[in-house]
Amino acid sequence: MAESGSFAWYIKTIGDIDFEYAWGGVGIIHAFLSILTLIFLFTLATMIFRARPESPENRFMSLMLYVEGLKTIVMWYAIYPFGPEILPVMQNWRVVFYTMSLLSILMYLSLSSFYPVKFLKFMTKDSIKNNLYWALPAISIGLMALIITASGGVHGAINGSLHVECPDGAGDGDAIVESSDGEDSTGNCINKWTPYSYVIMEQSDLARFLLMSPVLTAFIALAFMRNAQKSLSVDEDDEDAVQKSTEARALFIGFAGKTFFQGITLFLMIYISAVYGQFNAADMIEMDVNDSMKYYFFALYAWLFASLFAGLFEGTMFTYAILKNDVLGIDETLRKTFSTAIFATLGAIAFLVASELVESLVGGSGWIGGVLIGAPLIVLRKPIFSVINGFSNRLMPESFTTAERTYLEAYELAMEDLIVTEEERKFLQLQAKTLGLDANRISHLEAWYDATLASSEEE
Repeated sequence: MAESGSFAWYIKTIGDIDFEYAWGGVGIIHAFLSILTLIFLFTLATMIFRARPESPENRFMSLMLYVEGLKTIVMWYAIYPFGPEILPVMQNWRVVFYTMSLLSILMYLSLSSFYPVKFLKFMTKDSIKNNLYWALPAISIGLMALIITASGGVHGAINGSLHVECPDGAGDGDAIVESSDGEDSTGNCINKWTPYSYVIMEQSDLARFLLMSPVLTAFIALAFMRNAQKSLSVDEDDEDAVQKSTEARALFIGFAGKTFFQGITLFLMIYISAVYGQFNAADMIEMDVNDSMKYYFFALYAWLFASLFAGLFEGTMFTYAILKNDVLGIDETLRKTFSTAIFATLGAIAFLVASELVESLVGGSGWIGGVLIGAPLIVLRKPIFSVINGFSNRLMPESFTTAERTYLEAYELAMEDLIVTEEERKFLQLQAKTLGLDANRISHLEAWYDATLASSEEE
């Protein structure tokens, strides 16, 4: 028998996934991916802050991505079979998570400070937007402290955390359940999968509200960004307004992705609860082997993985919006990263579905289905990437810094006769050196200009 927490244990737990009652491996995969998502979003947030640390907008957007990163690791504890000693840590973590949820609600509604929305012009005052990056966290912490105090403590506000231990051979009534509030009890185990243990969280009405509200508030932010994009694009001669309109468009797309991924799964959770009854994670300790339980898990993990996809998409689009004119080649880097992530995600989903399909039809050898779907993906990766890159380019159009635009203007003059002479090339090289552009970036800029010129001539 594999020792709990060992490499063999991870392999066994993931291999035991059956999408009915054995979901521990799915939790491990989600926890691992959530930590990677956290690192990715923290990296983007740091890039945004370091680009212009004195800019209120950069401070605000970097803080938003830090918050989104923390929210993605909501179930980080599933990555290891912790013992009951983790329960106090879990309660503290839950306070942090719900504070971040509250903060994200306030931040979504405060985007109008940087992208003017009709009827909310007062939000654009410097006295407001210059202080949002510290005022909103302070308000969120204060509100959460007030809620906890008024509820008589953390347990009264968001309920407790439970550690469930099912020893080898355990069955109904044999689960050892330890609670963060000290009220221990027993529960049911599924003998087929013993021994196993897990940590779950009880949910209060407030906890459910704070879990769902950021998604609903994102719909409001989506409307805000659409309104800002329209109002800013009216004056095409105002370069600052046009740039802000482009940023609002990118943020609109980011929120559209978030509301799409999380909105669908949120309504799925509501639908499952309406059909099979309201589900509290703590109900798992009394669960029986029945068909309805797996639907709750499908809805739960659909929500959790959708949160990861939403965070990645949102972070990529927000970074593109803020840094596209400040960091050399950031748009190209983000497009490549986004395209690779889409390809990897689609490949993983196809591999998983094919493996499970063969497993259910043949009764074993699910890896054959993975090979059958994986081989064509590898062979056809170039045309698939071409399609994905086209989609990425539509989401994140080519954008240039001031230095790059200056070089393109010089290159355009040199290309008036469609030939770059030796003297003109020397001038361009000097210009590139002055502007701090390397050879790779110059090649990219000239190739982009040539392709654009050829496209306009064909039209």
